[in-house]
Amino acid sequence: MGFKFKPKPTVDREATKEELDKIKETEKMLEVEKKLPPASQMVRDLATTHWKSLKAFIKGKQVITPQEVAEERWKICQQCPELLYDQTNPDTGKKDGRCTKCGCFMNVKVHYSTAECPIGKWKESKND
Repeated sequence: MGFKFKPKPTVDREATKEELDKIKETEKMLEVEKKLPPASQMVRDLATTHWKSLKAFIKGKQVITPQEVAEERWKICQQCPELLYDQTNPDTGKKDGRCTKCGCFMNVKVHYSTAECPIGKWKESKND
């Protein structure tokens, strides 16, 4: 089976100033673009947090942090350069802050007493 469309050969030429400017602009955007971790890492972090929460629940410990602790954690996250605000949470349909280190929606994760910041800015809550 042959192709009906045959590309025409192009003539080598120098890039225009506009094209070079667009290339530089794109390269700058790619340098600062924040990406989420691989899905396997995000699933592992989510599973670990939920496993720790289940163990705490079985032991009769508090699984959800007090509101004050969650708010304090969230304030720390909001100041962090690793927080992305362009991710839509599938549960709420809202654009929530998502961490580029663990991939979690941090405004949810801050409420788990067994959760920790992936870069150590806040630790697991030890409230029993």
